[in-house]
Amino acid sequence: MVNESIPGNQSIGGNGFVRNPLDDPTLAIVAAVVCAANIGLLLILLFTYVASYRQLKSQFTLGLVIFATLLIVQNIMFMFFLLVRSGFHGPGMGFPVLSLSVVEFGALVVLLKTTWI
Repeated sequence: MVNESIPGNQSIGGNGFVRNPLDDPTLAIVAAVVCAANIGLLLILLFTYVASYRQLKSQFTLGLVIFATLLIVQNIMFMFFLLVRSGFHGPGMGFPVLSLSVVEFGALVVLLKTTWI
């Protein structure tokens, strides 16, 4: 069967099932790339917070060091699950996990910008 176009950004695949492009499992791979970028931003934040802690010895700065460290661990685990566990990149999971990674990336950019002001 030839792919036929259906209104609403859906198409009929060769097996006859309606497929929504937002359900594409390869979006989870893109989410893993964004997750790696998040880890990079978090490492920059972590080094900035560690340098500040060495100068200030502030409890707040120590809290930021712990916060950044835990987020790095969370992102490493999430990226591992995205790449290894099939449930994280199965049908219907690509767009939700990509959305979460992109939102986190935006939040980290804002945090990095306010940290350097």
